[in-house]
Parts: sequence; structure tokens; C-alpha cells
Amino acid sequence: MFTAVGPPLDPATRLRLAREAKGVSTRQVAESTKLSVRAIEALESGRVSALPEGIYRRSIIRSVASEVGLDPEQLLRDFSISHPVDLPAPSGPCAVVAVPQGRHALQGALAFIGAILPLVAGVAYFGWPSAKAAGVARITTTRARATEAWRPEIVPAGGFTEAPAALPRPVVVTLTISSKCQLRIVADGREVLGRTVEQGESVPIELGDELLLLGDNAAAVQFSINGQAGRLLGAPGDVLSVRIGRDDYEDFLARY
Repeated sequence: MFTAVGPPLDPATRLRLAREAKGVSTRQVAESTKLSVRAIEALESGRVSALPEGIYRRSIIRSVASEVGLDPEQLLRDFSISHPVDLPAPSGPCAVVAVPQGRHALQGALAFIGAILPLVAGVAYFGWPSAKAAGVARITTTRARATEAWRPEIVPAGGFTEAPAALPRPVVVTLTISSKCQLRIVADGREVLGRTVEQGESVPIELGDELLLLGDNAAAVQFSINGQAGRLLGAPGDVLSVRIGRDDYEDFLARY
């Protein structure tokens, strides 16, 4: 007697069933993983495109899978197969190129030459006083020049030395929260904030190379850059996923 076996469950359904089997709600999972309820519901309904893009999307899937007792890497692979456009699989490892046997002798000879050259140079340096003295003189001159401060009065009339470059002007992004929401801030690859923020909070951050803003309500996060008002980041309820870079932050200023 044969038992009929149905098609395998899609990863979103497996995630939901695992959560229900554990007896926890979407809100409990959201609180444990520091994510929004909306993100958990989007994942369980298979709406992967509604999640923040890039490595954050993969991180969300791994975190939720671990919380409900599933294998994070297996579930991530299954989502990649089911949603190849929204969650493309990472590129595979580089191929290993075999070195032909005939090259081993040449590589050995080159290694021997590389090892013997420093020894020959050392003997020549310590054996020839004039060369050693010249080397010491060059080192002393270089160090003396490195310690000199730039002053206009020591620049030759023809002008051979340039003034040191001015330090870049600080760029400060000040976030102002208009209503309670989930907010995550990543500055230059380092998370500086990841929690529920309350209405009226203000968060100043000095902009380095880039600033990532992620959250569950884009309209709740207003900001200014060096005192100038920034443009709206989205409508109420929209998922917040914004990158502000040192090279393009002026594009985020409000235009009047």
C-alpha cells in the first residue's frame, strides 16, 4: 500500500508552521529578533521584496529561522531558490587552477633567487663603507624632511612645496523621530543603533563614507544635514531602506 506524498512546502509556509509549532506570535518573534512585525509577516507570506535589500535581507531570514528553530542556512538557500530575483544566490568559490608539472622547477629556481638576493645585498651594504655612509645620509635627510613643518618662509621662490590639504568639512546628520518605530542605523559597516525609538528622540551622527537607515516606517524618520532640512524618505508605513553617502548626501536635501 502506497501513501500519497504531497509537494514540499515552500520556505515561507515552513517558517510560519515552525513558529506556530513553537507557540509564539509574530510580535514575540519581532521583539526577540529586534525586527518589525511587518517584516516577520512579509517573510511568512513570501513577500521577500518588501524586506530591506542586500545583506540585511539575508540577515533577517537567518535571524527569524534561528528564532523558530529552523536551520538558517538551509532556509536561506530555499528562499534563494524560490525567489531568485529578490534573493540571488551568492557567487560560488573561485576555481582552482592546476599548475603544470613542468613549472615546479622554474618556481623553485625563482624562490632560491628571491631568498639569496637579500643576503647578497646585505653583504654589499656592510662590506662597502661608502655605500653604507651614503645610505645613512639618505635616511637622515628623509627623516629630517618628514619632521619639518610647512611654513611659507621656507618655500623656494620657484615653489616646490605645496601646502597640506585642508581637512574635510564635518558632515553631521541629525535624525528626528516623529512617531514610535523600529530603526536600525549602520555607519561605515558598523551598527550604531538598532531598537525601537520613541517620538521626539533626536540622534546626531557624523557621516563618514556612508550611512544606512533601515526601519519599518519611513515617514517617522525626519533628518537634517549640517542644519539643512532633508527630504522625505517615504510615505507612512513604507519600509525604510536608505543609503546616504559622503559623495551624494546633498541629493537628500530638501529643495524649495
